[in-house]
Amino acid sequence: MKTPVLVTLALLLLFGVLPAFADQVNYVSQPDELVVFLNDVAYVRDTLRIPGGAETRILLPPQIFQDTLLVQDGGERLGQYRINRSGGEILLLLEAVDAELRDITLEYLTAGIRWKPVYDMAFGEADPANVTFNFFAEVRNDSLALEDVTVTLAAGNVSTSQQIDSLSTVTMNQYIAGYQETGTAALAQGAVTIQYIYPLTGGVTAQPGETLYTQLFGGNLPARRLLLWNARDERQITVIYKVENASAVPLAEGIVRSYQDGLFVGSDFIEFTPVGSEGSVTVGGVQDVRVNRVETTTYHSEWLFEQDTLHEITLTLTSFSQEDLEVEVVDFYAMTAGGFEFSSEAGFEPGNQLRWHLTLPAGETVEITYTYRAES
Repeated sequence: MKTPVLVTLALLLLFGVLPAFADQVNYVSQPDELVVFLNDVAYVRDTLRIPGGAETRILLPPQIFQDTLLVQDGGERLGQYRINRSGGEILLLLEAVDAELRDITLEYLTAGIRWKPVYDMAFGEADPANVTFNFFAEVRNDSLALEDVTVTLAAGNVSTSQQIDSLSTVTMNQYIAGYQETGTAALAQGAVTIQYIYPLTGGVTAQPGETLYTQLFGGNLPARRLLLWNARDERQITVIYKVENASAVPLAEGIVRSYQDGLFVGSDFIEFTPVGSEGSVTVGGVQDVRVNRVETTTYHSEWLFEQDTLHEITLTLTSFSQEDLEVEVVDFYAMTAGGFEFSSEAGFEPGNQLRWHLTLPAGETVEITYTYRAES
């Protein structure tokens, strides 16, 4: 709890006695506790002890969302106070009361500070079943003076007016690559969308304009390398690492910088990944495999109109690699499809999706053909 500076009549609280001519207390609101969200909004709690017999003028941050301000006096909501903006500043005005000291608590939302997760992942051929994974929080402070403040990072957005859409989305390839069953459900969406909170250890001190980096996790995580060809949308096999979050903290959605054998190979989005579940990181494409999809359609007037068109699809994978590759091939069919015939049996999955698990021998070509009927 902070004690404000007394001005105007230079009030002195000597021996716990407030002079009868006490006039005014001026104070600048600064956080004691801070919850920082991803979208440049933070929750502030400021506690202070002031003399009761003086009018109090509290300077609030210029970025404050004024209608979120809550004022408590001795643990109870204060029934009346005023905000003055006439001088270009935002002042909270509290009238004097018949009390020696008052314990005031301010709570409000303000802009000017935000955070984001920063990830890097290193992998190599020597240990394909594990990756070295680091999770840092980047806290960018544009406006608040922080001194030994208790800070919590909230992995989510808060809207002062309406729900804010997600900043990032899982790519189609990451979604269709699939996930191991964990039984973990996502949190509900709303005007406040919080995936997880990360309390920072120790008090945080930072000045406006400073950016703080603090590590939330660092170490090895189990991973499996998946080669996926999305035949409908891609002309290259994608390399996706399915990283098991074996750490003690969930991984907030963000961007992962990937390094293969010490070389930077690109950046990709990782979805929110609870402890024990898998996250997806795309690290590039397979350069030594050529793929091609060909589809022909033939209209048959003699067939029923619901399925009057024959679709013939050929999927070709040609390897120039020196080793055999395990590849998952995914394709999509029309909503009205029926009468399937396959050269190689496929698995049917939700979303009109077909999936093949195949071995592509080194230096050879594998061809998958299938047909179905659908409405034209």
